[in-house]
Amino acid sequence: MPRATTRNMFALAVAFSLAACAGRTAPATDQSATRTSEDKNPVVSISSTGGHTRHQGDSIFISIGIDPDHPADSIILYTDNRRFGPIHSTGDTIPTSMHTPVGPMTIRATAYAGAKEYHRTTTVILLPAVTPTRIDFTVKRSYPHDTESYTQGLFWHNGTLYEGTGLYGRSVLAQVNLADGQTIRHSELEEDQFGEGIALFGNSIYQLTWQNGECLVYDAGTLAQTGRFDYTGEGWGLTSDGTQLYMSDGSERITVRDPKTFAVRQTIEVYDSEGPVRQLNELEWINGSIWANVYLTNRIVVIDPATGAVTADLDCTALVKMIDQTPSTDVLNGIAYDSLTGRIFLTGKNWNKLFEIETDIK
Repeated sequence: MPRATTRNMFALAVAFSLAACAGRTAPATDQSATRTSEDKNPVVSISSTGGHTRHQGDSIFISIGIDPDHPADSIILYTDNRRFGPIHSTGDTIPTSMHTPVGPMTIRATAYAGAKEYHRTTTVILLPAVTPTRIDFTVKRSYPHDTESYTQGLFWHNGTLYEGTGLYGRSVLAQVNLADGQTIRHSELEEDQFGEGIALFGNSIYQLTWQNGECLVYDAGTLAQTGRFDYTGEGWGLTSDGTQLYMSDGSERITVRDPKTFAVRQTIEVYDSEGPVRQLNELEWINGSIWANVYLTNRIVVIDPATGAVTADLDCTALVKMIDQTPSTDVLNGIAYDSLTGRIFLTGKNWNKLFEIETDIK
């Protein structure tokens, strides 16, 4: 990605309208516009009583407006492949829990009249029920970090660091010695490839590219490139839980992908108690949660992958004050976890130090 000072900023607005949430069940479109007066949708309107923004654990009452001149045999509510109903004449209640995924929830009312179906939808934004816990940490030690490394991805494996870097003509995948920050071996990307996040899966390392739509695959032992997958959209961060890959694209979404085909399995909408957390960048899987750098900030968020809720966060401003600032010094980015010892490593783009931290959570 370009440097923080030049990268195009963007925001993905969440529309409270008749729209489906990406990665969730797509609502059927309202077909009434092409019907005759004898073939109208029995459901005149559908809305959420109490507003479009609710919290996990809330009960959401869905109000239904019925056309008395075009009665339905039954009306069913659907949300994310769940079925509620038949509903009462004016609506019904949809329960949520702390395990309900956060973000846009598309609710569809399907009216059945004779052999025909009619649909209307509305969207409710579900926020986490609690604010994120602030994670305190202490710096145990620091290590040298190559100031030429525009860090895009980082992970720990078999006693060494692996780092993916960006910038056109300078992107590499490297195995790095922790003690002195020196490169053990590396693989260079093509001049027109802008390297992004990296992740280990099995004996392979996956490396995203920013706008090339290519995920490069390497042998973890030799760093020789062994394959490639194509994808649509931008690539930012990447991590794995050992069974599948998790990919960020700079929005509030994390895409879950099949490591064998790179096909999309699902998407996770990431929200905290204030709303969507956009600009998700470098990712790391730590003890069942996804840690993510928030681009252009000193914030790291801890995400529940089952719901997308931000459960905790870290303010890493103190680390920025501990590095040497030069014209090339850029933002916080880079999280690695040593699962054998519990060590967590943090760094940034062109930073001269890499930090080992200890948190107050395990």
